[in-house]
Amino acid sequence: MATKTHGDIEAQVEPKFQCLKTITYVSLAKLQPRLSYEPHEHQDHEEIYYIINGNGHIKIGDETSRFRDGDVIYIPEKTMHSITNDGEEMVEFLAFGGFTGQKGAG
Repeated sequence: MATKTHGDIEAQVEPKFQCLKTITYVSLAKLQPRLSYEPHEHQDHEEIYYIINGNGHIKIGDETSRFRDGDVIYIPEKTMHSITNDGEEMVEFLAFGGFTGQKGAG
């Protein structure tokens, strides 16, 4: 049985809304104006991006959406994604990654 701390929150969340059961890493990423991270996918972990500064668009699977300061973006494992800074200032974001314990081909 896991030890509880004073700040733990008891909440029931439907499985379809659960994500990032563990945080394996946190990275500060910066993306210069008019540049993109190439499309890629992660076979064994999911990610959450927290946009600190800047705006642009992100493609996750077949869906493209705009993002801006303060947005939180969920990226499931095994899902192709790319992020583009189409603004005039640096995009800064935190990438939280959590290994799922699953591996796929490739």
